[in-house]
Amino acid sequence: MIYFSNFFLKFEHRARKYFEKRPFSQAFLAGVGVILFWRGVWEIADIFKLNPALSIVIGIIMLVFIGLFIHTFVGNAIIIRNVEKEKEFEKKTEREIGIVETEITKEEITLDYLVNRLKDIEDKIDSLNSKK
Repeated sequence: MIYFSNFFLKFEHRARKYFEKRPFSQAFLAGVGVILFWRGVWEIADIFKLNPALSIVIGIIMLVFIGLFIHTFVGNAIIIRNVEKEKEFEKKTEREIGIVETEITKEEITLDYLVNRLKDIEDKIDSLNSKK
């Protein structure tokens, strides 16, 4: 049994490396594989005439047993919430950057004005000194 699982782990590792360079092909084949897998599970459940309520209970028990129930259903919600928080943070940061840029522009205008005023004063001082 260990040899069997090691073989599949190595095979899966090689396949992952191969498909790293072909993400579209990997996504397409993964989609087909998932659908075929679930179709097979569905057909087997139909063969055994499993009651839909019993299917739900068995599914929940299986997911809880392998530690994926909360991860599967709550984990996605947590990920989505975190992505939304990141977007809000980015928008807030962009607004703050815009405010800072506006303040910098105002300060640059003020500095330009002051530089021009100083030049005018220097020119007046120079003209007064040259008349003496």
